[in-house]
Amino acid sequence: MRVSARDLYTLNDQYLEDLFVVRSISLAGYVIFLYECIVTFPDEVKYIWPTRWSLVKIIYLLNRYGNMIFLALADAQLLGIWWSPSPNFCYRTTLMFTFVQLVSFALIHILVLLRAWATWGRQKKMLTVLGSLFIVFGAVSITMLTYGVIDKRVGDEYPHTSFTRSCIGVIPDHAWVLWVPSLLLECTTFTLTMASIRHYNLHRHFFEQSTVVRVLCRDGIVYFLVTLFSNTFNILVWARDSDRPLYMLSNSFTLCLLIVAGQRLVLDLRKVTDAHDGPSTTRVGREVERAIEALPPSRSPSPIVFVAQSLDAVSALGRTHTIGVVGDRNGGMWVKGRVAEGIELIALRGGERDDGRTLHV
Repeated sequence: MRVSARDLYTLNDQYLEDLFVVRSISLAGYVIFLYECIVTFPDEVKYIWPTRWSLVKIIYLLNRYGNMIFLALADAQLLGIWWSPSPNFCYRTTLMFTFVQLVSFALIHILVLLRAWATWGRQKKMLTVLGSLFIVFGAVSITMLTYGVIDKRVGDEYPHTSFTRSCIGVIPDHAWVLWVPSLLLECTTFTLTMASIRHYNLHRHFFEQSTVVRVLCRDGIVYFLVTLFSNTFNILVWARDSDRPLYMLSNSFTLCLLIVAGQRLVLDLRKVTDAHDGPSTTRVGREVERAIEALPPSRSPSPIVFVAQSLDAVSALGRTHTIGVVGDRNGGMWVKGRVAEGIELIALRGGERDDGRTLHV
C-alpha cells in the first residue's frame, strides 16, 4: 500500500483515535437499527403488511429497508471494506451518500408532518402551512448540500484515504449551518402539534382520551426529543470538529436514532387501530376529530337554564324589549331585555318584576 508523504505528516494519534470512535459508534448505531428491525418484525408482519397501501406505509417501508441497505454500504465504506483506489471513488460515493441521506431525513420529516397535520383535524390551511415549511426546508438543504459537495476538489479533500481506506475529508467551518433548517422544521412542527393539543383542549382529561390520541401525543414528544438531540449533536460536532473524522457520526449514528423513533411512531399507532385499517393520516385525523367532539365543555355548566314559559308577563314592562326567558334551578326566572341605555337582566318572581335582583349592564 502506498502512503503519501502528506498523509504521514498530517496523520497522527488523534486522527486515528477519532477514526476508531467514529467507526465504533456508527457500527453500534447500525446494530441498534438492526435490533429494532428484528424485534419489531412480527408487529410489522401483523400490523403493516396486511394493510392497504398508503403514503405512510410507503414511507415506513422505504425508511426501514432502503436505509438498511444504505447504512450497510455507508458503514462498509467507513470501515474500509468497500473501497477503490480510483481518484473519483470518494467523490462519487460521498455525493451518493449525501443525497440518499437527505432523502432519508426528508421522508422522516414527511411522516412527522403528516402526523402534525392529523392533530389539526386535517385542515387544508394547516396542510398549506406544513407543506410550505417542508418546501423551504428541502430547497435550502438541497442548495447547501449541492454547493458543498460539488465545490470539493477531487483528490484533495480526502487526504488520508490511501491509508485509512475511508472517504473522510474536511468540511468547511460553517458547514454546521446545514443542520439548522432541519432543527427549525422539527421545532416548528412540534410547536404546532402542541398548539393543536392546547387549541382543542386535548390535554384535558388526557388519560380519558382515545388511545390513538394518547399514543400520538406520547410518541410525538419522544420523537421530538430524539430529533432535538440528533440535530443539536450534529450542529455541535460539525461546528467544533469540522476538521476531524468525528463529523461523520451524523452519517449513520444520528440517522439510525431518527429512523427507529419514526418507525416506533408508525407501529405504535398501528397497534391501536382497527384490524383492517391502515396506518394512514386519515385514520389518525378521524380519531383526533372524534376526541375533539367528545371533549367536555371547557367551562362548568351554568346554573342558568332555558325554560319554556309564556312571555305575556313581560310584554308590559315598558321600554324593555324582550329577548328571551331563562330560569335558574332555584325556582326564579330571569328575562333578558334591552333598554335604551344598555342591557338589563330582569328578575321575575311570581310573574312580577323583582327590582332587587334586576341587573343593569
